[in-house]
Amino acid sequence: MTEPAPIRREVVVAAPPATAFALFTAHIGSWWPLASHSVFGADATVAFEGDQLVERSGNQRTVWAEVIELDPPRSLRLSWHPGHDASRATELSVRFTDRDGSTVVSLEHLGWQRLADPQGARAEYELGWPLVLGAFQQQLDPPVPPPAATDWYVLLHQPGPAVAPGQSLSEHPDLIEHLAFLQRLDEQGLLVAAGPLADKIGSGMTVIRAAPDLDIQRLATEDDLSVARGVLSVQVAPWLVQVTGDWIVQARG
Repeated sequence: MTEPAPIRREVVVAAPPATAFALFTAHIGSWWPLASHSVFGADATVAFEGDQLVERSGNQRTVWAEVIELDPPRSLRLSWHPGHDASRATELSVRFTDRDGSTVVSLEHLGWQRLADPQGARAEYELGWPLVLGAFQQQLDPPVPPPAATDWYVLLHQPGPAVAPGQSLSEHPDLIEHLAFLQRLDEQGLLVAAGPLADKIGSGMTVIRAAPDLDIQRLATEDDLSVARGVLSVQVAPWLVQVTGDWIVQARG
């Protein structure tokens, strides 16, 4: 039977190799997800004791691994057998490589042929290692908090009453005030995007993201002098954004 391929996983953490190596070894108990990935459960502890990685809970003790090779802060190689004796060990290697002040942590897990169910064991670890490495990564790269509460608005513009029939909007001297308005929005961090609508000549759309206390109606009709002077008319439409490319907004009741 062909031996299952090694598992290889990699994460990048915002710390030098010495810090990442120390966290993975000397402080493994501070981040390892014991509740889901241990023998004794959430109340247990795990730590390196000499050349062994040991889990303890009360007077219970089990050895997860023996150190085969230790090269601080570059690499660590273990004979890996949590919950089993050493005769059923696989091999785990972890490397720590500098990348411009950060560290690439590369894990390789192999030796499945020693187990009674090589494919099943590999499949289980294939699911488990991303969670474990994710917990390690979060210790050095705390998750970014979601952005403060904001509201989104769409401003729909079209030629206003000051534009004579047949007159080109782009030639009106006060259209420059709309561009100045957009620049002010950008400087205030409110502007998401703006531009003409391809299928409606003279019409356009501006997307704004701002704090809930923004007086959007005054902003759209008074701060934009092209609207105040009738060059453009504007329709303000609140936009209930629930999904963006990097975060999800809870649906409003």
